Amino acid sequence: MKREKMTKVMRMKIIESALQEFNDKSYEKASMNHICQIGNISKGIIYHYFKDKDELYLECVRICFEKMMEHYATRDEYNMEIYMQYRISFFKEYPHLRGIFFNTLLRTPQHLKREVAIIKKDFNELNLKVFKNALNHVQLRENITYQTALEYYNIMQNSFNDYFCQKIEEGIDFDEIIHQHEELLLKWFDMMFYGIVRKEV
Repeated sequence: MKREKMTKVMRMKIIESALQEFNDKSYEKASMNHICQIGNISKGIIYHYFKDKDELYLECVRICFEKMMEHYATRDEYNMEIYMQYRISFFKEYPHLRGIFFNTLLRTPQHLKREVAIIKKDFNELNLKVFKNALNHVQLRENITYQTALEYYNIMQNSFNDYFCQKIEEGIDFDEIIHQHEELLLKWFDMMFYGIVRKEV
C-alpha cells in the first residue's frame, strides 16, 4: 500500500473511532485513551494526525454537520414538517452522528463555541431559511415587522435549547432529553408562530 493511501486510511480509522466516542459521550466525558482502545491505535499515532482532543472533536463535528447539509441539499425548499422529516431520516441513515449533533447543539464545550459556531453556520442559515419561508406564507400582525419576527425567532430558539440544557444539568437521561427535544420541536414552532391564546374578536 502506498504511503499516501496508508496515511488516508489511518486518518480515517482515527476519525471513525473518535466519531464513535463523541457520539456516545459529551466532549468532557470522551477520552482519548478510549478512542485509542476503540481503534486499537496508539496515542502517538493520533497526535501525529491531530494536535489535540479539540482538533479531533471539531473534525467530528464538521463531518456531522457537512453530512447533514448534504442530506438537506437534495431539496430546495422546506416547510417545518418536511424539515423535520428530513432530520428524522438523516438520523436513521447516520445513527452514529446523532449523539454528536445533539451534544453539539445542547452542550458545546465553552472554549470551542466560536469554532463550533463557524462549523454550524450553514445549518443555522438553513433553520433561518425555513422560518423565513414560513413567514412568506402568512400575514404578520400590524404591529409586527419582518425584522421583529426574525429577532423573536432567535430569542425563542435560544430559549428552547436553553430549556433542554437545564434538563441536562438536572441529570435527566440524555437520550430522553433528545427524544423530548425532537418531539416538542414541531409543537414549539407552531406555538411560537401562531401563539397559545385565542384572540377574542
